[in-house]
Amino acid sequence: MLKDMEFCNMVGQVLLEGMLLEVISHPSPGLVSPFSQGSHSDMDYNTFLRSTAAIAKYLPDFVHVGLKYDENILEKIRNIGLLAEDDMFRATYGINTQKGLIFLTGLIGASAGRCKKLNLSLNRLNIANIIKEITCGIVEKELKNINKDGKLTNGEKLYLKYGVTGIRGEVEKGLPTVLKWGLPAFEDALGFGLSVNDALIHSLIYIISKLDDTTVLNRRGLKGLYFMKNIAKNAIFLGAMKTQIGREYVVYMDKIFKKKNISPGGAADLLAVTYIIYKLEKWGN
Repeated sequence: MLKDMEFCNMVGQVLLEGMLLEVISHPSPGLVSPFSQGSHSDMDYNTFLRSTAAIAKYLPDFVHVGLKYDENILEKIRNIGLLAEDDMFRATYGINTQKGLIFLTGLIGASAGRCKKLNLSLNRLNIANIIKEITCGIVEKELKNINKDGKLTNGEKLYLKYGVTGIRGEVEKGLPTVLKWGLPAFEDALGFGLSVNDALIHSLIYIISKLDDTTVLNRRGLKGLYFMKNIAKNAIFLGAMKTQIGREYVVYMDKIFKKKNISPGGAADLLAVTYIIYKLEKWGN
């Protein structure tokens, strides 16, 4: 059995791998990749590499929180996350590349630590259930009781305007978009014989088709969100990355998303989570 520090470092490595593979994968409609800035003028592939390098040292610390503590895990994750955010912003000269993903990797890392502490199998259901426990009540506490006179985050503004719960709702429900759509699509694509890159893009299209992505809502409103989801559903109808016509349509998606300034950043974060959970399961078994 791995010692605690070895375990933290190994899980941290998987978290880092997921972060890197998300940004490396292409063609990722509207998103930054090695070959495109996506729908962004303020960041590129190098920005993401600098950001990820700055965040990497904190990833084992998230796992350690789950291993060591039984209470106030969310608060402890967030304290580490704030340090990671500060380093991210320094590395990117103030650009928010992976703030949401810091939160998500914090939760997954801590849940993996809890799995080891409680002698639970490192699988998707245990990870999701522990995340649900860690974040229980987060929507009620942080969104339904917003101080409207204070400085609001984008997530708070979107909740007030549209009623969407965003990343908080996703984690409190145990990552349903990942478990119901992201992981099955990724595993189906791998089973079909696709490369990891193409399987990730295949999974991304499914996530985009289902997620009320607050990044898109913030930039393009409800009309932009519905447009994006419908385009993704068209790609799925055509086979997405499993058919030639589907692959061509995904390339078209990238062009139209750039034209309409649509960047599914929330879906990108959940794609990284999809790979991380997949890899943790494989490693844990």
